[in-house]
Amino acid sequence: MPSVYIHADVPALFRPKAVFALKTMLSAFFLRGHITEVSAAELDGAGPGIRLYYGSEPLKNSPDFDLCIRHDDSACKYYELGGKYDFGNVFYEQEYGFPVLFGQQRPPDRKAGIIYSDLVASAFYFLSDWEFVNEHTVPDQHGRLRYEESLASRLGIGDTPVVNQYAEHMMDLLRGVKPEVTHSPAMRGSWFGACITHDLDRIKKRYKGTVKREFFDIPVLNAHNLSLKQRYHRLVGSARDLLRPEDTYQASIRAMFRKEAELGIPPTVYFKSIITKHRNDAADYLHEPFMNEILSELSGMGGSCGLHASYTAGYNEPLFTAEKLKLERRLGRDVLHHRFHYLRYHPRRLAAVLRKSDIKTDSSVGWASRAGFRSAFTWPYYLFDLERNMESAVLEVPLMMMEVQFYNYMNMNPEQALQHCRKQADTVRKYGGVLCWNFHQHALDEAETPGGSFLFKESLDYLSSLKPVFLTLSDAHENL
Repeated sequence: MPSVYIHADVPALFRPKAVFALKTMLSAFFLRGHITEVSAAELDGAGPGIRLYYGSEPLKNSPDFDLCIRHDDSACKYYELGGKYDFGNVFYEQEYGFPVLFGQQRPPDRKAGIIYSDLVASAFYFLSDWEFVNEHTVPDQHGRLRYEESLASRLGIGDTPVVNQYAEHMMDLLRGVKPEVTHSPAMRGSWFGACITHDLDRIKKRYKGTVKREFFDIPVLNAHNLSLKQRYHRLVGSARDLLRPEDTYQASIRAMFRKEAELGIPPTVYFKSIITKHRNDAADYLHEPFMNEILSELSGMGGSCGLHASYTAGYNEPLFTAEKLKLERRLGRDVLHHRFHYLRYHPRRLAAVLRKSDIKTDSSVGWASRAGFRSAFTWPYYLFDLERNMESAVLEVPLMMMEVQFYNYMNMNPEQALQHCRKQADTVRKYGGVLCWNFHQHALDEAETPGGSFLFKESLDYLSSLKPVFLTLSDAHENL
C-alpha cells in the first residue's frame, strides 16, 4: 500500500478540519495508517509515495507535490464565523458535474496537477454535520435536522455521495502523474462491505403500552397520521396479533435471524437499556427471558451487540453513561458500539459524549425521515470533535437506510422501497465502502409494517447477490 503525505498550508485553526477532510476522502483508496500529515520541513525526509499540497500557494507544477488543491480563503472565514451558508455560492464542477461549496469554477490543470475547486472545505461541511451545528436550522419536533432543511435537499443530492466524487476527482488527477502507485492492486478501490443492524426498541409486543398504542393512540387519536382505511387495517391486524400463540415481535426477530443465518450475515443488534423512561421509550426489557434467546442466537451467528441509547440520553451525558453501564452488566462484557434512539443527539457534543464513555463505533449519522447519504460518504470515518477541533477516535459507520423511513416518511410502497434499496446498494458497490441498513423488531410484523417482510427478504437477497463482505460493527472497528 503506497504512502500519502499531506501538507496543509492553511491557518492553524482551520488546519485540523482540512487534514480531517483530506484523510477521510483519501481513506476511500488508502489505508488510514498510510496517510500522514507533514510540515514543509519534513517533506524532504518523507519516503516514497504521493505528495499532496492543500493551500493558497504554490499554484504551479512544483516538483515537491504530485497534486495541489487550491484553498479558498473565504472558507476559513466561514468556518471561523459560522452562520448560514449562502446557497447561491454553490457551483458545479465543469468536467464532473458535482456541486462544490468553495473555490473557483475552473477546470483542473491536469498537466500541473492543480484542482481549483476547494474540495477539502466543501467535504468538511458534509462530513462534520456543520449545517446543523452552526447554522441554526429549524429542527423537527424531536430536535433533529430535517432533510427538507438540509443543503443536500436543496441540491437534490440525498442519494449521491458527493464526498466520494470529490475523492474520485482527486484520484483521477493522481493517476495521471503516479500511475505506478495509484493502480496498485493493494489499493482499497471499490472494496464493498455491508453491516446489517437491528434497533430493538422492544422485544415483545404484548404489554400494556402496546395495547394503548394499537387500540387508542393510533385508531382514535391518529398518532401516526394514517388514513381511516390504514387505521382500520392496522387495528384488525393488531387484534389478530395479540390473539396468536407467539408474540409477533419475537416471531419477527426470530425470522430475521433465520434469514440472516441463511445468507451468512452476522448482524449487529442495538439494545435499549432504560433507566429514565421517556414517553418515546418503551419499558426496560433487559430482564425478559427472550433476551437470553437473542444473545444465544447472536453468539451462534457471530453477531455483535451495542447500545441503543434512549430518547433523552443524547442530551444527558450522565444518563448515557448509566445506560451503557447497565447494559454492560446485563451482557457481562464491555459495550463498544452504539446508535441513538430516534437518531436524536446533540450534534456538537456527539463525539465528546461517545469518547467519554469509551464507545468505539457509532452509527447514528443519518436522516431520520429519509434514506440516503447524510455525510455524503460511503466509507466509515472518524467523527470530527467540533468542541476540541480535532478528529476523534470514534469510528462512524453512517446509517443509510431504516425500513420505517420508507413507510412513515417517504410514502413508498414496498416495491418502490425495494428499488430504492437496490439503487443504494449499487451506489455503495460502485464507490466502495460499507452499506449500513437497519431493521427494527417489527420489520416482519405485517400489522405494524405492511410490506416489511417483502422488503427485508428481497433487499437482503439482492444485496447478497452483489457479494459484499458482511461485517458486524466489531469487524468494522477492527479492520477499517
